[in-house]
Amino acid sequence: MGCSGRSVRIRARTRTSQAACPQCGMVSQRVHSSYERRMCDTAVSGQETVLHLRVQRFWCGNDDCGKRTFAEQVPGLTIRYGRYSVPLRTLLQMIGLALGGRTGARLTHHLAAAVNRMTLIRLIRSLPDPQPSSGPEVLGVDDFALRRGHTYGTILIDITTRRPIDMLPERSSEALATWLNGRPDVQVVCRDRAGCYADGATRGAPQAIQVADRWHMWRNLGDAVERTITKHRTHLRDLPPALAVRAPRCASICSPGGFRSR
Repeated sequence: MGCSGRSVRIRARTRTSQAACPQCGMVSQRVHSSYERRMCDTAVSGQETVLHLRVQRFWCGNDDCGKRTFAEQVPGLTIRYGRYSVPLRTLLQMIGLALGGRTGARLTHHLAAAVNRMTLIRLIRSLPDPQPSSGPEVLGVDDFALRRGHTYGTILIDITTRRPIDMLPERSSEALATWLNGRPDVQVVCRDRAGCYADGATRGAPQAIQVADRWHMWRNLGDAVERTITKHRTHLRDLPPALAVRAPRCASICSPGGFRSR
């Protein structure tokens, strides 16, 4: 282990005598060669950590396997083609999920694991898709732009778990009604004020209660207040100008030496 500038570099090697093929699972003890992998790890004392790990490549003894050779992986530390260790990769994914691309990238510079926003986005996209539940009881419906002003789709969210369930390629009542017809467990549909979603929810889930989400409730309230003020504008009177109030004289004055009474 050594320090180079603001980085801590750790050189290590594996001593495994056998490894399992990642494709067929056959264990091999025939060493083909070795090579050095370089990857970033979580910071040590606020300094960037770089691992120089020498691993072995094995022959696969299965003649029916498509892989002739394969490289060993260190459990909990390396993955195939990974430039970041498993702990650092998990940390960056958590930062990306919590803060997004640009803000998360700025935070990584303070954690001695600097990456750009596109790296965080790629790490998020590499995460496995969550397994959807059998049928949400509270369904959130909203639109999103595939091409702003031209093409819109529909995103469906399980409000209880706050996870997306499905995405529809269009914004129409027919698409939403078709999706809801096969899911009788939906009891509440939380939607915006679009008429197509209201019609689709009514036809596809007549047993469900339709409610507005929080943002549209505030929007409805704001619109109602604005209409009321506009309607009664003639009843509003200008307030008289505020009377000037003379400030009382201070009971003490400030001098270079401090405060003293008059």
